[in-house]
Amino acid sequence: MVFLGSEGERGVVAANLSDFLWVLADGLGPLEVVDFEQYEGTPSETLTALAERHATTSRRTTRDIVTTARAEFPTFSEDIDAFCR
Repeated sequence: MVFLGSEGERGVVAANLSDFLWVLADGLGPLEVVDFEQYEGTPSETLTALAERHATTSRRTTRDIVTTARAEFPTFSEDIDAFCR
């Protein structure tokens, strides 16, 4: 899962949809994770229940999810730059 913002913001948020659900459950959105590197949100009971019901990965901290995903796709930003003229 990646974030592509309207003002050029971009970055890897999670390696898969299940991990992204856990990020949302932590009360964070992709902009907060990418632009501000904020990993402390206010957990949402509703989104936690959604993640518990649908995620196929176990719950981890947002920091762990983002760090793992960025390690898997370390050149994401450079790859996007290569597509631009």
